[in-house]
Amino acid sequence: MKFTNHIPIVHNGIFRFKLNIEKKYIEDFKKQNFVYTKENNNLNYVSSNLNILNEYKFLNKNIKKTIKYFIEKILFIKNNFKIHKSWLTLIKPNGNCFSHTHNNSWISGIYYPEYNKDFKIKFYNDIMNIFNGNPSEYGIYNSKSFTIVPEENELILFFSNLRHEIITNSSNKDRYSLAFNCLPSGSFGEGDSHSEFV
Repeated sequence: MKFTNHIPIVHNGIFRFKLNIEKKYIEDFKKQNFVYTKENNNLNYVSSNLNILNEYKFLNKNIKKTIKYFIEKILFIKNNFKIHKSWLTLIKPNGNCFSHTHNNSWISGIYYPEYNKDFKIKFYNDIMNIFNGNPSEYGIYNSKSFTIVPEENELILFFSNLRHEIITNSSNKDRYSLAFNCLPSGSFGEGDSHSEFV
């Protein structure tokens, strides 16, 4: 028997980018106004400003440049997009955020201003074979989840239907990140799937 090829027909990815940013945005993030989410008493706060990227022009420009690269060079789609919501997340020590997807969105992303070995995010592979074996090692075809420890100035992009959660902050520091959702802008798709986004 000779294995010749594989075709990953069902695929959902996590796309990691290192941004070229010298400014320490963490200090600016700390000055923002946060609101307690009151969900499961999980010490999870979000910024009261839900268009927070408008306050950080240079960061906004770099994030949009990265999204454009992702859409054109990885997805091979020539289409405009719009960030329709952006917010800061603050997770206190021992806090977390339960698993969720971002509804009514196409592409989502998270920017991390600093590194800490105890700041983790987990992504779930919900399209798994219903049989659960005992693999000797794990890879993209047999893992039910992937946990990432983001680097400083890292931007993670993913399709908004990918379920994810913020793992409990086991450090003694507050954990900050900036999240956003994107939709297509203008003419998108073709045939009976064609849409016009404003």
